[in-house]
Amino acid sequence: MKRKGFLLIWAVTALTAGGILISGMAFSLHQALDLEARREAELDEALIAQDVMERAKYFLRFGKGAMPHSGTVTRNGRTYDIEVRQEKELLQEVPMVRVRCLVKGKESGGFVLETLVEDGL
Repeated sequence: MKRKGFLLIWAVTALTAGGILISGMAFSLHQALDLEARREAELDEALIAQDVMERAKYFLRFGKGAMPHSGTVTRNGRTYDIEVRQEKELLQEVPMVRVRCLVKGKESGGFVLETLVEDGL
């Protein structure tokens, strides 16, 4: 009779320890997947901003294509807001255009790229 009670306590203890280990692993997996989703959104923001800046530089240097404008874009199931600004300025007697691109997702601080292009138009 004593042996059966000991085995029952041992089995309950083993199940409890297994439950604690599994819940810890599940929590770690959840954190890793959440971090991966945030990193993917940050990468999307950077790639969208890079694409917008390349198209803006191409337009300003060669006068071909169209100057990108502010709006929204969907990538990998997420919607991002794009804000494009351009300001003319003079840098050491050279006319320049400062182009600034901000790409912002719902849950991020956004990604900003800024460049100066010689004003050839």
